[in-house]
Amino acid sequence: MPRWLCGPLVCLLLTFGATSLPAQPAEPPKVGVFDPETVWKLTEVGKKYNQDLNDARDRLQAEIDKKQAEIDALKDKLRQQQQSLSEDKAAQMQKDIQNKMIELNRLNDDATREMKSQLNDVQNRFQQMLVETLEVYGKERNFTLVLDKSVIAYNSPQVDVTQDLIQKFNDMHKAAALPATGKAQPKKTPEKPKEAPKDAPKPPGGR
Repeated sequence: MPRWLCGPLVCLLLTFGATSLPAQPAEPPKVGVFDPETVWKLTEVGKKYNQDLNDARDRLQAEIDKKQAEIDALKDKLRQQQQSLSEDKAAQMQKDIQNKMIELNRLNDDATREMKSQLNDVQNRFQQMLVETLEVYGKERNFTLVLDKSVIAYNSPQVDVTQDLIQKFNDMHKAAALPATGKAQPKKTPEKPKEAPKDAPKPPGGR
């Protein structure tokens, strides 16, 4: 799971219901713990974003594979015909291969930037929704603290609120109403991929 879900904004310190009534005994603090990785994997929004990232990765990888196949075909052709080609023709084929290698490198770089940009966008959107959900959930359930599981050494299973939080998240944020990530933006003149890693970036929550 991406460590981005374990940032300081997510590890909320929720202090609700504090009053200044000295006559009443203080209530014991109510503490909840949640697993951000599970929230990412099991919420409808997390699933949608994960699929969007996978689709973008597959699309970009297909473009890279197509370019690589063109290079491989040219290399095979050169090997097969090298003995019968004139010196000029062989040199031209070598030049064509080099040019396509440059195109492939650029395509890889563009894909890397596009996926990084899309991943960052997804991270920001999801973390904002998670913070909003935690604030509402904490107030409704009168929690004093709701903590990210990754920042504590131990917690009793009784204080784990992950499943409840997932339900609350799904209630508050409908995946169907969300805009698609990445290329689903106002159409512009087609250009090279915008930002994403050639190594098929591991989307948030995907390992």
